[in-house]
Amino acid sequence: MNSSSKAKVFVHSDRQWEEICVGYVQIVHTDGATFIRGIMEKQLKQCNNIVTYSHLNINKEDWCINLKVNPEITYEQQGDNIISWEEIELKLEIAISFIDCRYSQEFWNQLQNSKRHFRYDDPESTYPIIPSQQNLEAVQLWISDNPELIIQKLTTDPHNTFLEALAKIFQDSEQQQHLHTLEQLHYVIRNLIYLKNENVLKKLLSDKFYMTLFGIMEYHSENKGPQRVSYRNFLSQELKFHQITDLDNEIMEKIHFNYRLSYLKESVMAYYLYLEDPIYNQFNFYINQNNQSILESLLLNHSSQFEQYLISFLDNLELNCKFINEFFLSFKQFLQIQSLNEAFVNCIGKTDLLRALFSKTLENQQQQLCFTTLQLTIMIGNSNSQYFQEFLKQNQQLFWQSMEALLFSNMTTLHSMIIDIIQYICLNQAILSQGIDWLMKCFNQKLNASAAASLQEIVQLICQQQKTFTQELIVLSNHILNILNQQQKLVIKDKFMIMPALKHFKYLCTSNYSQIVKPYCESFIQISSSGRINGILEGQIRDIIKYIKTNTTLSHYIVIQVKNLNLQDHPLYQKLVQQYSYVQLEDGSKIRMQMEDLKYYENDDSEEQAPQQQTVQVIREEIRLDFSKIVRKRNDNDEDEDEVKVRETKPKGIIFGENCFKRIKTDDDDEN
Repeated sequence: MNSSSKAKVFVHSDRQWEEICVGYVQIVHTDGATFIRGIMEKQLKQCNNIVTYSHLNINKEDWCINLKVNPEITYEQQGDNIISWEEIELKLEIAISFIDCRYSQEFWNQLQNSKRHFRYDDPESTYPIIPSQQNLEAVQLWISDNPELIIQKLTTDPHNTFLEALAKIFQDSEQQQHLHTLEQLHYVIRNLIYLKNENVLKKLLSDKFYMTLFGIMEYHSENKGPQRVSYRNFLSQELKFHQITDLDNEIMEKIHFNYRLSYLKESVMAYYLYLEDPIYNQFNFYINQNNQSILESLLLNHSSQFEQYLISFLDNLELNCKFINEFFLSFKQFLQIQSLNEAFVNCIGKTDLLRALFSKTLENQQQQLCFTTLQLTIMIGNSNSQYFQEFLKQNQQLFWQSMEALLFSNMTTLHSMIIDIIQYICLNQAILSQGIDWLMKCFNQKLNASAAASLQEIVQLICQQQKTFTQELIVLSNHILNILNQQQKLVIKDKFMIMPALKHFKYLCTSNYSQIVKPYCESFIQISSSGRINGILEGQIRDIIKYIKTNTTLSHYIVIQVKNLNLQDHPLYQKLVQQYSYVQLEDGSKIRMQMEDLKYYENDDSEEQAPQQQTVQVIREEIRLDFSKIVRKRNDNDEDEDEVKVRETKPKGIIFGENCFKRIKTDDDDEN
């Protein structure tokens, strides 16, 4: 309840004014009408006639006056704080004397506005309520109750009366540090935003009012204390707008609108805006719709200006790289449209931008430049393979030299992009040989951990794409596995170098070409049995041993190597040695195999491997635990304890496996 709305209510009778009550009197808009309504504080005399429309009192408040505003009645303002009129139907003269003269004037303004006949289609008609410091709660309710009305008035009012009033209140309240008023303004703006109307948002985010909006949004209840964020400071001090070319005013407005709306969505409203919120999707719709219009204007209507900008791209490299990155972030999805894609690639081709960027990358491996170069390469490769193949044909040496320099740089954040580019190249049989030759050349260099990890992933992807292992793939695999031999010779081993070799070792163990790993088994065993292996490496090693057990030929070979190294009692290999040190005879009995018998398996060809794996799988399928035959018994001493417990074969949740913190799907997930 607003204390400034306190007033005395008088009724004229018997030729004199009598004070009826003291209360808090306001203009209220409800049920499609406007009322003069007062909440009782003190009653001095009974006068029920001035409380009408009692059925609207759903909150059971103690009303001292509730009269409908009638445009036919003449209301008079007397002095600074008195308003009087005559109720025609009641035949009563009424006067209200306000304690606060400023509020009296505000009440008078609202009363005059409410008297006018209001029409949706009349742009000259005033608002039924104009915001003030005293009526912000009423404004919030009016916006919620009359969304179509406020949308109509905000979008057709040439003078922006409503928003100008909010801006004036904000300016005064911030100067006077009226925090309660500022928080109320925040909720008024939120109500306007949640109207979800693009034209209203354009008004709020226009050049004239957007700083007011972001200033008001700073005063929400959770943005307090030393961590308080100043949105206006960011927009005015830290943010810089750089115009690369002249565009139509309409397009420029869309560019500014999109950025301000994105900032509102991602930063300002992030503390209460959730992804499923309908307004989140509505914002994205407006942004995407404008982005397509902006891109069409740039590439189709201003292509010559855009080409001129690309020609001078290297003149201000840092700034232009930021622009290109923002460009892809905003417009990437629309470059799938054929007309826009062709126009963009045509601009890139005419200006020879890709070649210029790769040349600059060789000279200066600045991270922003390298990121932009790779991002542009990926976009063109995915959207216009013909142009990319032609570029590779004309700039083969430049391209591969640049990729090698980036691979062996310390910028590990670029490696995922390098992998994507090489993978794309190796998918195309026409340029696959170039990728293979480049990989061979890279393996002849001294590898670092990040380069080894990237090369292993690339080689594995190529192996998975090809139907058969070519001689080149076998050579590349040997290069990776040879890391195990190199690390075994070192006193202090590099676990980051060992990891990619173990990943490839595991991949080959699951393939039909597991014989490739045999020359490296001894190094694998020695590394795995060393005391300094733990954490992720240990999980990777255990996975490898698990896969080895499903391969009879490889298992026997590992057992031979383990025994040669006298490691048969090591915890990692103890069960494997026991399992494959016996052979099943025809009569069903088992006998221990001698070393000379085990060596027979060294000469097995890979053609026998597949059927052996199938045999093992069949045997494993035949031996299954029948849970229906398990009888649950109770302990006489403790009924809550089971005598027979069956453990799950796999833990649910988070485990260490091929990737650290890899989630295993539970039964509930499968049902969903």
